[in-house]
Amino acid sequence: MKDFIFRMPAKIRFGVGISSNIADICSEFGARKAFIVTDSMIIKTNILDPIKESFEKAGMPYEIYSDIVPDPAIETVDAIAEVLRNSGADIVVAVGGGSPIDAAKSICMLQTNEGSIREYLFGGSRTVTNPSMTLLCVPTTAGSGSEMTAAAVITDNQNRIKLSVTHDYLVPKIALIDPLLHVGMPAFITATTGIDALTHAVEAYVSLNASPVSDAMALQAMRIIGKNLRTAVANGSDLEARSNMAIASSMAATAFFNGGLGVVHGIAQSMGGVAHVAHGVANSLILPYAMERNVVGNLEKFKEIAVALGENVDGLSLREAADKAPSAVFKLARDSRIPLKLKEVGVTRDHFPDILKGTMAYRLLAVNPCKLQEKDVMEILEKAFE
Repeated sequence: MKDFIFRMPAKIRFGVGISSNIADICSEFGARKAFIVTDSMIIKTNILDPIKESFEKAGMPYEIYSDIVPDPAIETVDAIAEVLRNSGADIVVAVGGGSPIDAAKSICMLQTNEGSIREYLFGGSRTVTNPSMTLLCVPTTAGSGSEMTAAAVITDNQNRIKLSVTHDYLVPKIALIDPLLHVGMPAFITATTGIDALTHAVEAYVSLNASPVSDAMALQAMRIIGKNLRTAVANGSDLEARSNMAIASSMAATAFFNGGLGVVHGIAQSMGGVAHVAHGVANSLILPYAMERNVVGNLEKFKEIAVALGENVDGLSLREAADKAPSAVFKLARDSRIPLKLKEVGVTRDHFPDILKGTMAYRLLAVNPCKLQEKDVMEILEKAFE
Protein backbone atom coordinates (compact mmCIF):
# COMPACT_ATOMS: atom_id res chain seq x y z
CA MET A 1 0.00 0.00 0.00
CA LYS A 2 1.34 3.46 -0.89
CA ASP A 3 1.71 6.24 1.67
CA PHE A 4 -1.23 8.65 1.92
CA ILE A 5 -2.69 11.47 3.98
CA PHE A 6 -6.42 11.66 4.67
CA ARG A 7 -7.81 15.02 5.77
CA MET A 8 -11.14 15.34 7.52
CA PRO A 9 -12.81 18.46 6.13
CA ALA A 10 -15.71 20.39 7.68
CA LYS A 11 -17.54 19.05 10.71
CA ILE A 12 -20.97 17.70 9.71
CA ARG A 13 -24.02 18.40 11.81
CA PHE A 14 -26.92 16.47 10.31
CA GLY A 15 -30.55 16.59 11.33
CA VAL A 16 -34.04 17.07 9.97
CA GLY A 17 -34.89 20.66 10.94
CA ILE A 18 -31.45 21.41 12.40
CA SER A 19 -31.29 24.72 10.49
CA SER A 20 -33.75 26.16 13.02
CA ASN A 21 -30.93 25.95 15.60
CA ILE A 22 -28.42 27.90 13.55
CA ALA A 23 -28.27 30.93 15.87
CA ASP A 24 -27.20 28.72 18.76
CA ILE A 25 -24.55 27.12 16.57
CA CYS A 26 -23.25 30.55 15.54
CA SER A 27 -23.14 31.54 19.20
CA GLU A 28 -20.78 28.63 19.86
CA PHE A 29 -18.24 30.57 17.80
CA GLY A 30 -18.84 33.77 19.75
CA ALA A 31 -20.71 35.38 16.86
CA ARG A 32 -22.55 38.67 17.42
CA LYS A 33 -23.83 39.35 13.88
CA ALA A 34 -24.31 37.00 10.92
CA PHE A 35 -23.88 37.73 7.23
CA ILE A 36 -26.10 35.38 5.20
CA VAL A 37 -25.02 34.68 1.61
CA THR A 38 -27.63 33.20 -0.72
CA ASP A 39 -29.12 33.64 -4.20
CA SER A 40 -32.20 35.20 -5.74
CA MET A 41 -33.95 31.84 -6.16
CA ILE A 42 -33.59 30.91 -2.50
CA ILE A 43 -34.89 34.30 -1.39
CA LYS A 44 -38.14 33.65 -3.30
CA THR A 45 -38.82 30.47 -1.32
CA ASN A 46 -39.42 29.77 2.37
CA ILE A 47 -36.05 28.08 2.79
CA LEU A 48 -34.60 30.96 4.79
CA ASP A 49 -37.60 31.18 7.16
CA PRO A 50 -36.31 28.82 9.89
CA ILE A 51 -32.87 30.42 9.69
CA LYS A 52 -34.20 33.95 10.04
CA GLU A 53 -36.54 32.89 12.83
CA SER A 54 -33.64 31.30 14.68
CA PHE A 55 -31.62 34.52 14.61
CA GLU A 56 -34.62 36.63 15.55
CA LYS A 57 -35.54 34.38 18.44
CA ALA A 58 -31.96 34.53 19.73
CA GLY A 59 -31.81 38.30 19.31
CA MET A 60 -28.78 38.02 17.01
CA PRO A 61 -28.71 40.62 14.20
CA TYR A 62 -28.17 39.40 10.67
CA GLU A 63 -27.78 40.80 7.17
CA ILE A 64 -28.76 39.00 3.97
CA TYR A 65 -26.90 39.25 0.67
CA SER A 66 -28.99 37.51 -1.98
CA ASP A 67 -27.59 38.67 -5.32
CA ILE A 68 -25.36 35.64 -5.95
CA VAL A 69 -25.68 34.41 -9.52
CA PRO A 70 -24.65 31.00 -10.87
CA ASP A 71 -20.90 30.68 -11.36
CA PRO A 72 -19.97 33.91 -9.53
CA ALA A 73 -17.41 36.07 -11.29
CA ILE A 74 -14.25 37.67 -9.93
CA GLU A 75 -15.78 41.14 -9.89
CA THR A 76 -18.85 39.89 -8.01
CA VAL A 77 -16.78 38.19 -5.33
CA ASP A 78 -14.59 41.25 -4.79
CA ALA A 79 -17.67 43.47 -4.46
CA ILE A 80 -19.37 41.17 -1.93
CA ALA A 81 -16.17 40.95 0.08
CA GLU A 82 -16.31 44.72 0.48
CA VAL A 83 -19.98 44.57 1.54
CA LEU A 84 -19.07 42.00 4.19
CA ARG A 85 -16.11 44.09 5.33
CA ASN A 86 -18.44 47.03 6.02
CA SER A 87 -21.26 44.98 7.55
CA GLY A 88 -19.94 44.53 11.05
CA ALA A 89 -20.67 40.80 10.84
CA ASP A 90 -18.27 38.34 12.42
CA ILE A 91 -19.63 35.09 10.96
CA VAL A 92 -20.87 34.11 7.50
CA VAL A 93 -23.68 31.65 6.80
CA ALA A 94 -23.90 30.36 3.22
CA VAL A 95 -27.31 29.01 2.21
CA GLY A 96 -27.75 27.41 -1.20
CA GLY A 97 -25.88 25.34 -3.75
CA GLY A 98 -22.31 25.51 -4.94
CA SER A 99 -22.39 29.11 -6.17
CA PRO A 100 -23.39 30.80 -2.88
CA ILE A 101 -21.09 28.50 -0.93
CA ASP A 102 -18.09 29.10 -3.21
CA ALA A 103 -18.72 32.85 -3.09
CA ALA A 104 -18.96 32.71 0.70
CA LYS A 105 -15.72 30.75 1.01
CA SER A 106 -13.99 33.33 -1.15
CA ILE A 107 -15.25 36.42 0.68
CA CYS A 108 -14.40 34.89 4.06
CA MET A 109 -10.85 34.36 2.85
CA LEU A 110 -10.63 37.94 1.55
CA GLN A 111 -11.49 39.33 4.99
CA THR A 112 -8.12 38.21 6.29
CA ASN A 113 -6.03 38.13 3.11
CA GLU A 114 -5.42 41.29 1.05
CA GLY A 115 -6.16 41.79 -2.61
CA SER A 116 -8.60 40.54 -5.24
CA ILE A 117 -9.80 36.98 -5.55
CA ARG A 118 -8.21 37.02 -9.01
CA GLU A 119 -4.77 37.01 -7.39
CA TYR A 120 -5.53 33.78 -5.47
CA LEU A 121 -6.97 31.75 -8.33
CA PHE A 122 -4.89 28.94 -9.83
CA GLY A 123 -1.78 30.49 -11.38
CA GLY A 124 -2.27 33.78 -9.52
CA SER A 125 0.31 35.90 -7.75
CA ARG A 126 -0.84 35.42 -4.14
CA THR A 127 -1.14 32.52 -1.72
CA VAL A 128 -3.62 32.27 1.13
CA THR A 129 -1.65 32.84 4.34
CA ASN A 130 -4.21 33.71 7.03
CA PRO A 131 -7.20 31.76 8.39
CA SER A 132 -10.54 32.83 6.92
CA MET A 133 -13.46 34.40 8.74
CA THR A 134 -15.69 31.75 10.31
CA LEU A 135 -18.06 30.17 7.79
CA LEU A 136 -21.05 27.87 8.30
CA CYS A 137 -22.60 26.27 5.21
CA VAL A 138 -26.19 25.14 4.80
CA PRO A 139 -26.39 23.32 1.44
CA THR A 140 -29.81 23.26 -0.22
CA THR A 141 -28.75 20.90 -3.01
CA ALA A 142 -27.17 17.45 -2.82
CA GLY A 143 -24.43 17.70 -5.37
CA SER A 144 -21.67 20.28 -5.28
CA GLY A 145 -20.24 19.17 -1.93
CA SER A 146 -18.62 22.57 -1.61
CA GLU A 147 -19.61 22.65 2.05
CA MET A 148 -16.92 20.01 2.67
CA THR A 149 -13.98 21.15 0.58
CA ALA A 150 -11.06 23.55 0.49
CA ALA A 151 -11.77 24.94 -2.98
CA ALA A 152 -13.96 27.68 -4.40
CA VAL A 153 -14.60 27.86 -8.15
CA ILE A 154 -14.82 31.38 -9.57
CA THR A 155 -15.46 32.55 -13.14
CA ASP A 156 -12.90 34.68 -14.93
CA ASN A 157 -15.09 36.30 -17.57
CA GLN A 158 -12.15 38.19 -19.03
CA ASN A 159 -10.43 34.94 -20.02
CA ARG A 160 -13.63 32.86 -20.38
CA ILE A 161 -12.56 30.24 -17.86
CA LYS A 162 -13.44 28.93 -14.42
CA LEU A 163 -10.60 28.68 -11.94
CA SER A 164 -10.38 27.76 -8.30
CA VAL A 165 -8.74 29.09 -5.18
CA THR A 166 -7.71 26.20 -2.96
CA HIS A 167 -6.40 26.17 0.58
CA ASP A 168 -7.32 24.37 3.77
CA TYR A 169 -8.20 27.74 5.32
CA LEU A 170 -11.23 27.84 3.00
CA VAL A 171 -12.78 24.73 4.56
CA PRO A 172 -16.00 25.78 6.36
CA LYS A 173 -16.19 25.25 10.11
CA ILE A 174 -19.48 23.36 9.91
CA ALA A 175 -21.61 21.81 7.19
CA LEU A 176 -25.16 21.99 8.50
CA ILE A 177 -27.08 19.29 6.62
CA ASP A 178 -30.85 19.74 6.88
CA PRO A 179 -32.76 17.56 4.39
CA LEU A 180 -35.93 19.55 5.05
CA LEU A 181 -34.37 22.36 3.02
CA HIS A 182 -34.01 19.99 0.04
CA VAL A 183 -37.65 18.99 -0.22
CA GLY A 184 -38.62 21.79 -2.60
CA MET A 185 -35.69 21.26 -4.94
CA PRO A 186 -36.98 20.91 -8.54
CA ALA A 187 -36.62 17.50 -10.16
CA PHE A 188 -34.11 18.72 -12.77
CA ILE A 189 -31.85 20.29 -10.13
CA THR A 190 -32.19 17.17 -7.99
CA ALA A 191 -31.11 15.03 -10.95
CA THR A 192 -28.15 17.07 -12.16
CA THR A 193 -26.78 17.81 -8.70
CA GLY A 194 -27.24 14.16 -7.75
CA ILE A 195 -25.17 12.95 -10.69
CA ASP A 196 -22.70 15.73 -9.95
CA ALA A 197 -22.24 14.08 -6.54
CA LEU A 198 -21.88 10.71 -8.26
CA THR A 199 -19.20 12.24 -10.48
CA HIS A 200 -17.27 13.31 -7.39
CA ALA A 201 -17.45 9.79 -5.99
CA VAL A 202 -16.49 8.06 -9.25
CA GLU A 203 -13.57 10.35 -10.06
CA ALA A 204 -12.23 10.19 -6.50
CA TYR A 205 -12.51 6.39 -6.50
CA VAL A 206 -10.52 5.85 -9.70
CA SER A 207 -8.07 8.71 -9.10
CA LEU A 208 -4.39 7.88 -8.95
CA ASN A 209 -4.39 9.69 -5.58
CA ALA A 210 -7.10 7.46 -4.09
CA SER A 211 -6.51 5.81 -0.71
CA PRO A 212 -8.37 3.07 1.16
CA VAL A 213 -10.12 5.72 3.26
CA SER A 214 -11.23 7.90 0.34
CA ASP A 215 -12.26 4.71 -1.50
CA ALA A 216 -14.54 3.74 1.37
CA MET A 217 -16.24 7.16 1.32
CA ALA A 218 -16.57 7.18 -2.46
CA LEU A 219 -17.92 3.65 -2.78
CA GLN A 220 -20.54 4.12 -0.07
CA ALA A 221 -21.61 7.43 -1.63
CA MET A 222 -22.12 5.61 -4.95
CA ARG A 223 -24.22 2.91 -3.30
CA ILE A 224 -26.43 5.50 -1.61
CA ILE A 225 -26.85 7.59 -4.77
CA GLY A 226 -27.63 4.50 -6.87
CA LYS A 227 -30.38 3.51 -4.44
CA ASN A 228 -31.88 6.96 -3.78
CA LEU A 229 -31.48 9.39 -6.68
CA ARG A 230 -34.35 8.03 -8.75
CA THR A 231 -36.71 8.31 -5.76
CA ALA A 232 -35.54 11.82 -4.91
CA VAL A 233 -36.16 12.92 -8.51
CA ALA A 234 -39.54 11.21 -8.81
CA ASN A 235 -40.84 12.18 -5.37
CA GLY A 236 -39.10 15.22 -3.96
CA SER A 237 -41.06 15.05 -0.72
CA ASP A 238 -39.56 11.66 0.20
CA LEU A 239 -37.54 12.78 3.22
CA GLU A 240 -35.59 9.54 3.53
CA ALA A 241 -34.36 9.78 -0.06
CA ARG A 242 -33.53 13.44 0.47
CA SER A 243 -31.62 12.62 3.65
CA ASN A 244 -29.65 9.89 1.94
CA MET A 245 -28.77 12.06 -1.06
CA ALA A 246 -27.70 14.93 1.20
CA ILE A 247 -25.29 12.83 3.20
CA ALA A 248 -24.03 10.97 0.10
CA SER A 249 -23.13 14.32 -1.47
CA SER A 250 -21.05 15.29 1.56
CA MET A 251 -19.38 11.87 1.62
CA ALA A 252 -18.51 12.10 -2.08
CA ALA A 253 -17.04 15.56 -1.50
CA THR A 254 -14.92 14.23 1.36
CA ALA A 255 -13.65 11.53 -1.00
CA PHE A 256 -12.62 13.97 -3.71
CA PHE A 257 -11.23 16.44 -1.17
CA ASN A 258 -8.66 13.73 -0.51
CA GLY A 259 -8.53 11.62 -3.66
CA GLY A 260 -8.86 14.31 -6.29
CA LEU A 261 -10.87 14.50 -9.50
CA GLY A 262 -10.20 13.90 -13.19
CA VAL A 263 -11.09 14.59 -16.79
CA VAL A 264 -14.83 15.02 -16.17
CA HIS A 265 -14.18 18.04 -13.99
CA GLY A 266 -11.50 19.30 -16.35
CA ILE A 267 -14.01 19.36 -19.20
CA ALA A 268 -16.89 20.64 -17.07
CA GLN A 269 -14.90 23.49 -15.56
CA SER A 270 -13.63 24.54 -18.98
CA MET A 271 -17.08 24.17 -20.56
CA GLY A 272 -18.60 26.37 -17.88
CA GLY A 273 -16.27 29.23 -18.71
CA VAL A 274 -16.53 28.82 -22.49
CA ALA A 275 -20.17 27.86 -23.04
CA HIS A 276 -21.71 28.89 -19.68
CA VAL A 277 -23.07 25.42 -18.93
CA ALA A 278 -23.94 24.98 -15.26
CA HIS A 279 -21.30 22.90 -13.48
CA GLY A 280 -23.66 20.16 -12.30
CA VAL A 281 -25.20 19.82 -15.76
CA ALA A 282 -21.78 19.64 -17.41
CA ASN A 283 -20.50 17.00 -14.99
CA SER A 284 -23.60 14.85 -15.23
CA LEU A 285 -23.56 14.99 -19.02
CA ILE A 286 -19.85 14.21 -19.50
CA LEU A 287 -19.51 11.54 -16.79
CA PRO A 288 -20.63 8.38 -18.66
CA TYR A 289 -18.65 9.23 -21.81
CA ALA A 290 -15.49 9.89 -19.80
CA MET A 291 -16.04 6.63 -17.91
CA GLU A 292 -16.13 4.76 -21.22
CA ARG A 293 -12.67 6.16 -21.99
CA ASN A 294 -11.27 5.67 -18.49
CA VAL A 295 -12.52 2.14 -17.86
CA VAL A 296 -9.30 0.52 -19.13
CA GLY A 297 -7.35 2.51 -16.54
CA ASN A 298 -8.67 0.42 -13.66
CA LEU A 299 -10.90 -2.48 -14.65
CA GLU A 300 -11.25 -3.78 -11.11
CA LYS A 301 -12.47 -0.48 -9.70
CA PHE A 302 -14.88 0.10 -12.56
CA LYS A 303 -16.30 -3.37 -11.87
CA GLU A 304 -16.85 -2.30 -8.24
CA ILE A 305 -18.58 0.89 -9.45
CA ALA A 306 -20.96 -1.22 -11.52
CA VAL A 307 -21.78 -3.37 -8.48
CA ALA A 308 -22.24 -0.30 -6.28
CA LEU A 309 -24.76 1.05 -8.78
CA GLY A 310 -26.77 -2.18 -8.73
CA GLU A 311 -25.48 -3.99 -11.80
CA ASN A 312 -25.35 -7.79 -11.80
CA VAL A 313 -21.88 -8.85 -12.92
CA ASP A 314 -22.11 -12.56 -12.09
CA GLY A 315 -20.51 -14.73 -14.76
CA LEU A 316 -18.98 -11.79 -16.63
CA SER A 317 -15.33 -11.32 -17.46
CA LEU A 318 -13.53 -8.49 -15.67
CA ARG A 319 -13.73 -6.28 -18.77
CA GLU A 320 -17.41 -7.04 -19.32
CA ALA A 321 -18.16 -6.27 -15.67
CA ALA A 322 -16.17 -3.01 -15.80
CA ASP A 323 -18.08 -1.92 -18.92
CA LYS A 324 -21.27 -2.18 -16.87
CA ALA A 325 -20.21 0.94 -14.91
CA PRO A 326 -20.75 3.57 -17.63
CA SER A 327 -23.84 1.63 -18.71
CA ALA A 328 -25.26 1.99 -15.18
CA VAL A 329 -24.63 5.74 -15.25
CA PHE A 330 -26.38 6.07 -18.62
CA LYS A 331 -29.40 4.28 -17.15
CA LEU A 332 -29.41 6.53 -14.09
CA ALA A 333 -29.11 9.63 -16.26
CA ARG A 334 -31.98 8.54 -18.53
CA ASP A 335 -34.21 7.67 -15.60
CA SER A 336 -33.41 11.06 -14.03
CA ARG A 337 -34.29 12.88 -17.26
CA ILE A 338 -31.05 14.82 -17.59
CA PRO A 339 -29.55 15.95 -20.92
CA LEU A 340 -27.40 13.30 -22.55
CA LYS A 341 -25.91 15.36 -25.39
CA LEU A 342 -23.92 18.60 -25.45
CA LYS A 343 -26.06 20.14 -28.16
CA GLU A 344 -29.03 19.96 -25.77
CA VAL A 345 -27.33 22.49 -23.47
CA GLY A 346 -26.10 24.92 -26.11
CA VAL A 347 -22.58 23.61 -26.70
CA THR A 348 -21.44 23.65 -30.34
CA ARG A 349 -18.38 22.24 -32.04
CA ASP A 350 -17.12 25.82 -32.33
CA HIS A 351 -16.66 25.69 -28.54
CA PHE A 352 -14.49 22.58 -28.69
CA PRO A 353 -11.05 24.21 -29.23
CA ASP A 354 -11.43 26.47 -26.19
CA ILE A 355 -12.92 23.67 -24.07
CA LEU A 356 -10.02 21.45 -25.08
CA LYS A 357 -7.47 24.11 -24.17
CA GLY A 358 -8.96 24.62 -20.72
CA THR A 359 -9.24 20.89 -20.10
CA MET A 360 -5.62 20.17 -20.92
CA ALA A 361 -4.57 22.91 -18.48
CA TYR A 362 -6.65 21.41 -15.65
CA ARG A 363 -4.25 20.64 -12.80
CA LEU A 364 -5.97 17.43 -11.64
CA LEU A 365 -5.84 15.83 -15.08
CA ALA A 366 -2.58 14.27 -13.86
CA VAL A 367 -4.46 11.96 -11.45
CA ASN A 368 -6.98 10.73 -14.02
CA PRO A 369 -6.70 6.91 -14.26
CA CYS A 370 -5.68 7.13 -17.93
CA LYS A 371 -3.08 9.55 -19.23
CA LEU A 372 -5.10 11.50 -21.77
CA GLN A 373 -3.94 13.39 -24.84
CA GLU A 374 -5.85 16.08 -26.73
CA LYS A 375 -7.26 13.48 -29.10
CA ASP A 376 -8.73 11.56 -26.15
CA VAL A 377 -10.52 14.62 -24.79
CA MET A 378 -11.79 15.45 -28.26
CA GLU A 379 -13.11 11.90 -28.58
CA ILE A 380 -15.07 12.32 -25.33
CA LEU A 381 -16.50 15.63 -26.55
CA GLU A 382 -17.51 14.13 -29.90
CA LYS A 383 -19.26 11.18 -28.27
CA ALA A 384 -21.06 13.53 -25.90
CA PHE A 385 -22.11 15.78 -28.78
CA GLU A 386 -23.64 13.36 -31.30
